Amino acid sequence: MSVIIGSSLRCLKQSFHHAPLTIQVRYKQIRLKKPKRASPFRQQLLALSKPEWDEDEKIEDIWKNCKYVEKENEKKLYEAHINQLEKFYVKEMVEQFENSKMIAFFHHNPIKTIKRHAAWQNARRAGMELEQYHYRVGMAGLTGTKWESCLHFWFKFSGEMNFQQILFAPEVNPDKILKYEKKVPEFFLLGAVIDNRILSKKQIQDMTKMPSLDTCRGELVSILGYHQQRTLQLLQANQQQLSSNLTQLIKDRSPDTSAEEHTK
Repeated sequence: MSVIIGSSLRCLKQSFHHAPLTIQVRYKQIRLKKPKRASPFRQQLLALSKPEWDEDEKIEDIWKNCKYVEKENEKKLYEAHINQLEKFYVKEMVEQFENSKMIAFFHHNPIKTIKRHAAWQNARRAGMELEQYHYRVGMAGLTGTKWESCLHFWFKFSGEMNFQQILFAPEVNPDKILKYEKKVPEFFLLGAVIDNRILSKKQIQDMTKMPSLDTCRGELVSILGYHQQRTLQLLQANQQQLSSNLTQLIKDRSPDTSAEEHTK
């Protein structure tokens, strides 16, 4: 056992003796290669993209440079601003409001273009016109007019593709609006302007049960005509009675009639 251990130790000594030794060398200075100088164009880009930091401000002085109010005012101006194309939409919308006797407002969830086109076709078949306008266009056209209260029906979500669907009708027929809503299941009736009055869906349904305006006018004319004729008859009754009494009195006092009575 001791012989084996001794032989192994001799082998280890021989291996250390033949292995190369690593010696650490320290130089007085390090010779590093400097990087190449960038091209003039790259130097200009580096100068332009050099980061800059604002000076640190005290917490007590931050409110002096607050620009929140200016940003909010700028946001309101941006939301109310209309471009040149939207000005034509404003003019077209105001003309539709002035020339229509029924104006209905509908809400709808996001739908495909083909379904919206089908809704437009159904409106044309019923003799009505379906249009869509952005909230900016409605604000620019209806503010300060008698239809300003209609802005409450508008779709006010932020976004350039959020439009309000409006149905214009040249004649007063509330039943058409309700039939149109049933024909287009994607649309939900919010309210309508009929005869310069804003009506809810329930009031429109009640209005369909009422007689038409022409029928009511005819009944009113007949009632007023009957009372007028009756008044004229009562006023002329005394005159007719007086004229008949005077005629009879003249006949009684005339000499011809008295002579004929004596001869008889």
